[in-house]
Amino acid sequence: MRLTKKRDYDGSIRKVWSDDKEVCFGIVGTVGDLLREGVLEYADYPKESWAYIPAPGVIQQPCFGKDREEALSNLPKM
Repeated sequence: MRLTKKRDYDGSIRKVWSDDKEVCFGIVGTVGDLLREGVLEYADYPKESWAYIPAPGVIQQPCFGKDREEALSNLPKM
């Protein structure tokens, strides 16, 4: 799994890709950053917790966790 970000972006939001970068699984970031960037409209989680939001067409459920690894724990291991 590869995590990428926009150039000159210093926040926590990253795109989640397969190792060969053929499939984008979705995005991951802190709840605070996802709210700030408008990805989430509302979340009843602490702003420092992490969230994984699947891309359209990817058969996964959104997942929240205390850190990035926990938020990505439901993704298949490649």
